[in-house]
Amino acid sequence: MYKIAFYIISVLTVFTSCTSTDVPDKMSLQPQVMNDSLLTTMPGDLLLIDDYLVWSDPFSDNKFLHVHRSSDGKYIGSMGQKGEGPQEFVSPLINRFSINRCIAAHDANGKTRGYLSIDSLIAGKEPFMSLSDFDRNIQMAKLDKQLYLIETENGENDYFKVSSNGKESTFGVYPVREVKQHMGTYKTYDKDRGLLAFGPFNFSYLALYKKEGDNFKLLWERMPEKENYSVVDGAIRFDRSVMGVRDICMTKEYIVTLERDREVDPLDERTVGRNASKCPRTVFVYDYNGKLLKIVDLGMPVMRIAADGRSNALYAIGVNPDFVLAKYDL
Repeated sequence: MYKIAFYIISVLTVFTSCTSTDVPDKMSLQPQVMNDSLLTTMPGDLLLIDDYLVWSDPFSDNKFLHVHRSSDGKYIGSMGQKGEGPQEFVSPLINRFSINRCIAAHDANGKTRGYLSIDSLIAGKEPFMSLSDFDRNIQMAKLDKQLYLIETENGENDYFKVSSNGKESTFGVYPVREVKQHMGTYKTYDKDRGLLAFGPFNFSYLALYKKEGDNFKLLWERMPEKENYSVVDGAIRFDRSVMGVRDICMTKEYIVTLERDREVDPLDERTVGRNASKCPRTVFVYDYNGKLLKIVDLGMPVMRIAADGRSNALYAIGVNPDFVLAKYDL
């Protein structure tokens, strides 16, 4: 009888955790501005790589990756040459996952592919490094040594394909179950804990996976309370006036997404365009069980966030009133 009662309580507990509506704390933090000299028309990605912050400037006429110390925001140097030469990039794109303080980059409108090394930049050497033959041919994002990830084709049973230690597998659920269609997402990977989190651009969904052996297992997912999409003729149509995750990162205790708090800021996202002052001012802070703990107003419009598992520090590029590099303690 005790076992039956315990089982019922356990089932009810799991059911409640999956279906209950969180009531998060709402709070405000003021930015600790670390550097107010980010000279760019529109910043790209922000990465925290060990003790360095790296932000990309895809519209630069010169170098497109800028390196700062994470301790105080001091500028270290820039790398990744724009141009049409053999080690230059016309339209650079970077991999958001760094290995050995090297950032993989490729040219969307050219043939250049390679690594850009922070250590070489600091040492005064040429930062560009050629890819290995394997990395050049695999056509997947490198998460860690011998670990690569790519999305499957639309219609396949699983969302992702992974190559781990030379073994290929598939995993992952589609955020919209009734349509096996991929969508734009932001992803973050904690290689020390083997945790992969991702959320889509177009609606407020979050999923967490854990690496087990050479594959990943779904730990949990959070569905949006209100659906801002419809399925028409087998395809997903989103309400473009609403957006979901703008960026994502993981701290020591939290999963953090950059999202607009629509209860206080119900802006029509179609009006934003490249107006950085209309970017969201809030981050949603979850624990590693998927509970939304708090919504934090960052005191300025924010374009990018970054963190890692060593602390609960959050780094951001925001508008205050020009582009700045800032830090928060969550």
